[in-house]
Amino acid sequence: MGGGKDEGFTLLEVMVAVAVLAFALVSILAVAGRNVSLSARAADLRTASALADDMASRIDARGLSSISSRSGKFEERPGFEWHLSVVPYNVPSLGTRMRIVRILITWDGGEESYEVSFVAAET
Repeated sequence: MGGGKDEGFTLLEVMVAVAVLAFALVSILAVAGRNVSLSARAADLRTASALADDMASRIDARGLSSISSRSGKFEERPGFEWHLSVVPYNVPSLGTRMRIVRILITWDGGEESYEVSFVAAET
């Protein structure tokens, strides 16, 4: 406009601005992807916790019939498996026989797990 000099941005300035914008977008997408991953893991942990709590409640209500180790799959939750072990835990001075119950919930092919252990009086 009156100075005889071309106005506008040089190619170098435009390239730097695009590079900065690209870096910012990649960073934002990486954070968003990580949040989705953490959210999915939290949902799996909530599911595993609920499944273990349900199993523990059923064991507490029905009692334990034998010392053993068993495993199985949850039909209502594909991909989740359970592993139950019951071992004796006797303390003669207490005058009662007890068992240690261990419930292990696994998912993602055994890569992820959640465990609950408790002591139950023998029935």
